[in-house]
Amino acid sequence: MKNNLPDPRVIFALALVLSSYAVVIRENLWLMSALMVIALFCAALLGLSFRRLYGRMKFLLRALLIVTILRSIFSPSGPVLLELFGVALLTLGGIQTGVLVLLRLTLFIISGAMFTCYPVRTLIQGMVQIRMPYEIAYMVSIGLRFIPQLSEELKDSLTALQLRGIVIEELKLKKRISLYTYLMLPVIVSSLQNAKDLAMSMEMRAFRAERQRSSFFELQLRARDMVMLGGIGAFAILLGFII
Repeated sequence: MKNNLPDPRVIFALALVLSSYAVVIRENLWLMSALMVIALFCAALLGLSFRRLYGRMKFLLRALLIVTILRSIFSPSGPVLLELFGVALLTLGGIQTGVLVLLRLTLFIISGAMFTCYPVRTLIQGMVQIRMPYEIAYMVSIGLRFIPQLSEELKDSLTALQLRGIVIEELKLKKRISLYTYLMLPVIVSSLQNAKDLAMSMEMRAFRAERQRSSFFELQLRARDMVMLGGIGAFAILLGFII
């Protein structure tokens, strides 16, 4: 772990506070925006790549538009901005709801993306030292390992289709759904086989043979980490009083 990064347990506490209040805050757009600014500032201090984060959030723009329109149609509130045949397609309340949904999902993504700044082994050790069973911590590490692998396998399958001259965007919706179903089947089978091989390897190495497991290194909370934890606690209490 880089010396300029705080202890991962600090990030655990920060992500818990951000994600929890992202759920608790319902209608206060200004407070949610302030929470987003704080999350972006913390992510910038950790050295998170915002370009990569933006690439992962492109799909949220469509979700925002759909949520805004549905909110305006089925639960209109506020002044009507766009109307068609007497039906309110776009209202001020619908736009506010859409923005709140976007900010809430963005906070979840940023909270999770902060953990990518740390090596997997450091995150596991942090989980173990907050009294989390090492079996669960190991499961998290396996998930972090297999998710990129699944993504790469799916990209390879899509590339193979494109090399055969199949343009997925030009297919009808029914054929596109069938195509994605055929693509996911070998990926899922490959993942299950890899999970089986991993389980056999873990059994051969006597995984969970002992209740306690030793570690090659242990994380130590430094003075600045303690100050950060105190600041996060004070911030959480302040938000609680504001809400």
